[in-house]
Amino acid sequence: MSIVYVRNGDHRVKYHTDVDCPSLNGKQDTYLGHVSMPEEEAEKQNLTACRHCKR
Repeated sequence: MSIVYVRNGDHRVKYHTDVDCPSLNGKQDTYLGHVSMPEEEAEKQNLTACRHCKR
């Protein structure tokens, strides 16, 4: 089971495998932090993998 990272907030569509991904941590004016969860849980929430993350 892989752990992934998801931005806090309502308008999220991607999950991230790299905690340092600029797409996860960028836009500091809207960044409310992030949470970790199993990849399967992120997929159940209809989130898709970020293309910018290094796996």
